Amino acid sequence: MLSELFYPYMLGGAERRYYEIARRLARKHEVTVYSLNLFGKKSSEIRENIEIRRVGFNHPMNKRSLITLPSYFTALIRSLNSEYDIIDANQGIASFSSVLKPLTKRPIVATFHDIYWNQWGKHFRLPYSGIGKTMEFIWSKTKYDAIIANSPETAKKLAGLGFGHDIEMIPSGLDTNLIDIIKVTKNKNTVVYVGRLEKYKNVSSVLYAIARVKKSIPDIKLKVIGSGSEGTNLRNLAKKLSINVEFFGFVDERKKFEIIKSSNVLINPSFVEGLGLIALEAMACGCPVVVRDLDCYFFCSKSNSITYSDENKLPDIIIGLLRNPEKCKALSKNALETARHFTWDETARHVERMYKSCVLR
Repeated sequence: MLSELFYPYMLGGAERRYYEIARRLARKHEVTVYSLNLFGKKSSEIRENIEIRRVGFNHPMNKRSLITLPSYFTALIRSLNSEYDIIDANQGIASFSSVLKPLTKRPIVATFHDIYWNQWGKHFRLPYSGIGKTMEFIWSKTKYDAIIANSPETAKKLAGLGFGHDIEMIPSGLDTNLIDIIKVTKNKNTVVYVGRLEKYKNVSSVLYAIARVKKSIPDIKLKVIGSGSEGTNLRNLAKKLSINVEFFGFVDERKKFEIIKSSNVLINPSFVEGLGLIALEAMACGCPVVVRDLDCYFFCSKSNSITYSDENKLPDIIIGLLRNPEKCKALSKNALETARHFTWDETARHVERMYKSCVLR
């Protein structure tokens, strides 16, 4: 497996996905993961039977660093070694492994979590928007033996960009065992956001909504889990709006689920999502979910969540949920049923089947 960032770096859904799949496949297969070196971590280690080999420059543990990414190209060369039967490239620098395909007979699978294409310029500044769009164009013109998309929306985007027709949708899963054993008490009038603190995540809209909700529900509280370049701006905005916001930064999985379970509403206002795994996780936690109306939320319905497109309506949605426990209870019940269909075990089995079919071709 080629993934620029891997355990114990777990700040994103892609890193979580690769780790959960790898640890399950490693129970009966030999699994090697190439990642970037991480500050304070060994260049190689065995974790749950996964052989982790780290290359390139040291990458920080608490954020993403674009400076170190080019050094990951050494992993692409090393992965061509004959000891491997198949290569799975995580979206990013690893996706360029297809360019080296003429040098190996091993099947190369690419996993994509989202494609921005015409959204790069809208949500990202130069030169990052130009670089991102160029990378996606190159990926679309190279040959993979199979492509994995994490949602129907991502699969649609890939096909539209000319990635070919051999695209299989394999959604990410949930750690329902961990979620189920966590017992907490619900806090009163508490909203939670979980994700990166970046412009395109649109977290500021939640702060503005909370400021309006405060006029009707004075003790409203917002909990923010995650880190990113907008962290300082969001903290300053919270002070300016005089709202009760607690910023947690990065937390481990157990702490994350404890906070979600103890909250009354989870909101994801992001303009761009590949799958929106946190919404599924909140469903499994029994926490009512409010998300922007995006095609990626194929698992959302009127019975298990609330979607919106007009940010001006967000305060009323929050107030309506906090003042209507019965509605929250109904949403939670249906959401729990939805979440039970998404497990990491099933995701790993599906990926394993794809690997086998590629090797046997």
